[in-house]
Amino acid sequence: MKKIVILFCSIVFALNVNAQRPNPVKWTFEAVKKSDKQYEIQITAAIESPWHIYSQFVKDGPIPAKITYKINPLVQIKGLAKEIGNLEKKFDKNFNTEVAYFSNKVQFTQLVNLKVASKTKIAGEIEYGVCNEDRCLPPAKVSFEIALQ
Repeated sequence: MKKIVILFCSIVFALNVNAQRPNPVKWTFEAVKKSDKQYEIQITAAIESPWHIYSQFVKDGPIPAKITYKINPLVQIKGLAKEIGNLEKKFDKNFNTEVAYFSNKVQFTQLVNLKVASKTKIAGEIEYGVCNEDRCLPPAKVSFEIALQ
């Protein structure tokens, strides 16, 4: 009986620790129609203070934002995603390099073309690192699926 109580308490404790893991970034995903065959994908991060996420163009050090798309034969990705937000750069002694990051809000925009004018979806994933002055959280991945209509 004593072992069962200890096991039960351990499971409850483990679930409680996992439930309290901070999630300082909220994501939204949408497509804005530019023409019959062109859309702008908008991936927006609302970041709680004092956290920040790193630019997709960070070379050394922290986990950069990385957007990957699932293959859709009807969709053609045009170039790299643009970053819209207040980009901050500073030397980070923890990584021993200059880092570029966004606080508060950042939007990644990606132009996509349809090969034929039709309704379809674009799906993918964004992987990112989030830190504050004291610590970094483990890299996170968020999946998305956006209708192109």
